[in-house]
Order: sequence, then C-alpha cells, then structure tokens
Amino acid sequence: MKTSSVSSSSLSTMLRSTILKAQEKLVGANKEMTTGRYADIGVSLGARTGTTVNLRNQHDRTAGIIDTNGLVSQRLQVTQQALGGMLDTAQNFLKTLLSVRNGESGVDVLVSEATNNLQATIGAANSSMGGQYIFAGINTQQQPLTDYFSSATAPSKAAADAAFTSYFGFAQDDPAAANITAADMTTFLQTDFSNEFTDPAWGTNWSTALDKNIQSRISPNEVVEVSANANSQQMRDLAKVYTMVADTGTKGLNQNAYQALVDEAIKVVNGAIQGLIANQAQLGSAQARVTTASERLTTQRDILAQQIISNEGVDPYEAKVRVDQLTTQVETAYALTVKLQSLSILNYMR
Repeated sequence: MKTSSVSSSSLSTMLRSTILKAQEKLVGANKEMTTGRYADIGVSLGARTGTTVNLRNQHDRTAGIIDTNGLVSQRLQVTQQALGGMLDTAQNFLKTLLSVRNGESGVDVLVSEATNNLQATIGAANSSMGGQYIFAGINTQQQPLTDYFSSATAPSKAAADAAFTSYFGFAQDDPAAANITAADMTTFLQTDFSNEFTDPAWGTNWSTALDKNIQSRISPNEVVEVSANANSQQMRDLAKVYTMVADTGTKGLNQNAYQALVDEAIKVVNGAIQGLIANQAQLGSAQARVTTASERLTTQRDILAQQIISNEGVDPYEAKVRVDQLTTQVETAYALTVKLQSLSILNYMR
C-alpha cells in the first residue's frame, strides 16, 4: 500500500490558483451583468466575431448620420426663419412702395423704412449657428455681408456714393438732385448702380460668401444641399432695392424721377420676393428629405441594435447568479487559505 503526502503548502498553492481563476471569471461575469453583453466577444463568438463587428460598424455609421441630420435640421430651421423674416420685410416694403408712389407725402417714411430694412437684411444674412455663418456658402467662418451704414468708408457705401457722383456729377444730398430726369434716374439704376450688385463689385464691396453651398450626406446614398447663400440673386436684389431707396437722393428728387425710382424698386423687390419664396421651397424640400432619411435610418439602426444584442447579448440574471457563485467561491477559498496559514506543526509538538 502506497500513501501520498499532503502538505499545507501544496494545499495553499492550489487555493491561490483557484482564487486567481475565480477572480478572473468574476471580473468577466461582473462586466456581463453590467453591460448585458459578453465580456470577451472574440472568445465567446469565435468565428462569428466578424459578423458582429460588421454589424457594430454599420450601427455606429448609421447613428452618426442620424446625429448629423439633427444638426442639419437645426441649420435648415434657422435658415428658414431668417429667410421668412426677409420675405415678410420685403412684402411689407412692397406695400409701402405701392402706397407712396403717387403721393407727395410718405417719402421720409419710405427712406427710413428702406434704411432699417437694409440693416435688418444684412443682420439676417450674417446669422450664425454653432459658430458658423449660415449664408456664407462653404466659407462658414467668415461673416458674409459687410455693413453699409457703419461709416462713409464702408466699401459698399463708398462704392455706391462713387457710382452716383460719377454718373450725375454731384452727391446724393446735393440740391442739383432735383433736376435729375426720370429717364436719367432709370438709366442710372439699371446700369451703373445695378453693376454694384453684380460681380466683381458685389464680391469686392459687399460679400465674402462663396457661391458653393454646404452639402450634407443625409443617408449612405443621399447627399443634399442644406444652406442658402448671400450671393444668391434674391439677396443681391434685397440689398439693391433698399440701398436704391435709402441712398440715391430720394428725398431731393422731383416727382417724375421719384416715381421712376419707385417703379424700379417695385420691379426689383418683386423679383427678390419670388426668389425668396423659391429659396424657401428648395430648403423645405431638403428639410423633408432629411426628416424622411432620419426616420428610415432610425428604423435601420434599431434593427441593427437588435441583431447585435442577439449575437452579443447575455442574460443579466444568469450573469448575476454566476457573480454570486463566484463570489462565494472566492470567499470560501480565502477562508480556507486563512485556516491553512494558521496551521503549524508546533501546535502538535509536546
């Protein structure tokens, strides 16, 4: 008969090994109980790991586009509000033009309204969201329109003054403005003055915006234009009509020249109104496409999430049971270790 020796040292070593393995399993079980997914996807899924990695990539990409669409929707909403304000202002100004065309009174009110409208339009065109100018095209870091009435040396103001003086031979506030004929006023407004609102003068004196608008990917296969532009024809027309009435000597004109100016202003503001309506319709279409794309992507994201859960998910209640069992195992092993460490042959020697 052969006997095997058993030592407290070997038992203690075995318990330490048991504790280390149990602690390692406990860390994984705790993670699974907390996250609801396997602690080590590669070990748990083996060959199916590539499938779940691909699903997660699709899920994260889809979620990223949904988040971006939220920002795009906010930008479009701010842009629509700004355009709506410009449209209301232009429509009210048209009413004023029609009401004062044939009257000798109301000129002061008309000039004052045009001045205020020009400043309001420049302010709206310089609207920003999240540190980006929404009417600047892709040049979102630079304010698109320069102020007009900030000083006599403002580029747009100086250019308009120079165009008037060059054409008529005197400044806007000169008494000689009363001698301007209707034909001369119409010709000036349609040529030299109008040239200030076309390129290259517009880009030199008025606008730093770029013609190219911002585009955004609203789905994996869909890209839309999601901004408006201070260089659009309607924006130029708004600046033109308000400057025309506010700063071409309107108060000093004779009745015929004044009516010629108002007639030209009515034509220009009508074009601006039509352009603003078309711009709002275009952006409204983009808003609808963004909303539809986000709804479709949200459904897709939820489906991908369910597929990921079916591949990676664990039962949190089962994980809790394992945590409790492993905790008990570790505590028992610690208790036995303490008992073994307290054993000594000296306790049995007489």
